[in-house]
Amino acid sequence: MLDTVENFNRPDVQAAEIPAANGVGQVRSIAKLYGEVATGGAALGLTDATMDALRVAAPPPTNGLFDEVLRVETRFSLGYVKPFPAFRFDSESDRAFGTMGLGGSFAFADPDTGTGFAYAMNRSGFRLWDDPREVALREALFARVLAERPQRPDPASGGSGL
Repeated sequence: MLDTVENFNRPDVQAAEIPAANGVGQVRSIAKLYGEVATGGAALGLTDATMDALRVAAPPPTNGLFDEVLRVETRFSLGYVKPFPAFRFDSESDRAFGTMGLGGSFAFADPDTGTGFAYAMNRSGFRLWDDPREVALREALFARVLAERPQRPDPASGGSGL
């Protein structure tokens, strides 16, 4: 059923509950969700304890960073990828968290900048992370947008979803 990328667009596949394989949503909505989480999660009803658990740096895996399933080095915590030496989100923060998707999509929250980010493409790529199309947008966000305005927005104004 999931032997080709195109099958992930089938309604029956999208309706199935396949952990870590078929999260589906509109990019703007995903960015808004991560933006809300990046600014404290109050609009989502998240508690301080939940936010603290999401923001804490992931402990190193017991047997090292090499993921036996993905066959690359990774670091996850609470189901989200966390910064590790080969992947830094282009942020100085160790508190950022998010998830990559099939073909080069990527979304994350950065509590240190109060930013939610989401990217999805029209044509599937071949990278697990750092797809050049997504990287260009993420680099522009951190270098050009966030460098030109305060890094921590007023939580009362809501999260920024880019």
